Amino acid sequence: MLEVLRFDDPFSEMFAVSSLISKPLYLINVFTPKPGRIDDFIATQLEGVAQLGDIRGLTASRLFRAEDGTRAIQMAAFESVDAHKEFQQSAEFRALREPLLPLIDRTDPGYFRLVHERSPSR
Repeated sequence: MLEVLRFDDPFSEMFAVSSLISKPLYLINVFTPKPGRIDDFIATQLEGVAQLGDIRGLTASRLFRAEDGTRAIQMAAFESVDAHKEFQQSAEFRALREPLLPLIDRTDPGYFRLVHERSPSR
């Protein structure tokens, strides 16, 4: 059973845990490439992604480069944690990951649910 989070706020109902389950699931991974290797990391990542084709359960993917050139962030939306884990076990994922490993000092991945999104007013 899921518990509803309560706050001393009239809008607390919109933060009910049960309402988050229907929100998109993202794997957000912060990559810290070795010094001076950010561009190599991004080029290698993009080359590998181009080879993947369709990935079952993946609904969106974005790659960001930090302005200071020290990190990259990948946001990948999956239908479920299981869909992501299935992809991680695939030969395609291992082929994508292998050439990236020598370029990376650190990764910091985590699963997140979208709780708010704002579109610009027109």
